[in-house]
Amino acid sequence: MVVGSAVNVLHFAGDVGPPDSGAIHDAYLLLGAILPAGLVITVPNTGEVIEDTTGALVDVWTSTGGGTNAGSAPSSCAAGVGAVAGWTTGGIVNGRRLRGRTFAAPLTVNAYDTDGTITPSSLTVLQNWANALMASGPLAVWHRPTTPGGSDGNSYGVVSGRVRDKVAYLSSRRD
Repeated sequence: MVVGSAVNVLHFAGDVGPPDSGAIHDAYLLLGAILPAGLVITVPNTGEVIEDTTGALVDVWTSTGGGTNAGSAPSSCAAGVGAVAGWTTGGIVNGRRLRGRTFAAPLTVNAYDTDGTITPSSLTVLQNWANALMASGPLAVWHRPTTPGGSDGNSYGVVSGRVRDKVAYLSSRRD
């Protein structure tokens, strides 16, 4: 049984209008077969617009097509672990390429191979999910300001996404 709630925060370039909630919903729909039954993912039709340099809330957006997606795998889940989509951008911050991550967890136990990696079929589902998220709009990675109250934040568009054949776990906000 999956207990509790979690959040995936996705950033999109705001200069082209609101994100397409329907396309995001459809991306998460792809994960249904490797998510345990009883797990529900909700894609909202509203969200917040932040100012890149400071992270200040400046507006809200609305869209259509969001909703809920439910996991359908009949087996139990491996609690606390899953997979991660790694995002690459063209942005350079403090001499390093800006990257981001989006976690997909928990996954059903059948998503894992006997050696502890992700099965090839589940890896395909996960990569299709990552590709669909990138295609859902101008997906971006936001870099927060480097000091409290600072104004050197920025966001950069995602140029590629990859799900590695490696189990991921989130032990802190900075993983």
